[in-house]
Amino acid sequence: MFLCFCICIHERPPAYTSTMKILNEMTFDFDITGPKIIASAKAAVIDNITKIILIGDDGVTVDTGKFFVTVKGRNFIISEIWEGRLELEGNIEGIEFYQAPGTDPH
Repeated sequence: MFLCFCICIHERPPAYTSTMKILNEMTFDFDITGPKIIASAKAAVIDNITKIILIGDDGVTVDTGKFFVTVKGRNFIISEIWEGRLELEGNIEGIEFYQAPGTDPH
């Protein structure tokens, strides 16, 4: 199963927007079970990984418990792996999320 994440931008009153940003940040900070990814064109850091599933010429796939996360690209170097964190360097072309087998998406 492939999950698609979309971002929709709507005009909201400033007070509503700032309140929602704070709530989103708080819930994101306290969700320690989901994948957390910081990425740029040349590097990615993935937190909360449980194991590496696949390392290939064009991508790296890791298991985060609820989702498989695939970083697509070229010339990857795994610079560090420690305490559930993977640091990856190379030319990043995309990031994909897949529901892990046997997990509930909610």
